Amino acid sequence: SDPIEDDEGSSNSGVFGVHSSPRGKMAYKFGWNITQGFCARNGLDLIVRSHQAKKQGLGFDVMHNESLMRVFSARDYENHHNDCAVLSVTNSEEGVGNEKDGVLTVRPQVLSSISRG
Repeated sequence: SDPIEDDEGSSNSGVFGVHSSPRGKMAYKFGWNITQGFCARNGLDLIVRSHQAKKQGLGFDVMHNESLMRVFSARDYENHHNDCAVLSVTNSEEGVGNEKDGVLTVRPQVLSSISRG
């Protein structure tokens, strides 16, 4: 079981802080403010996490004001009729001179469900 779960939306979702999850004692739900605070303290722009299938899901979600991306790579997992995704991570072409150094572009590549009708 996944020990953390993000709220399902952006800063408008109403989830703020860290809370117990209905999924059990070992899982926690966290809001956008936790994600953005963690990124700020650690010099990050994006956190990528996985291991959360969504029924009829697209295989990825971008959340928390674009600072959290969830990706799930198992298509049609447990009859959820979900797409799957992998992430393509490349050096960015944006920026000038040294500003390009260390900047990555992250793009999801989706493989559609074969069981969804």
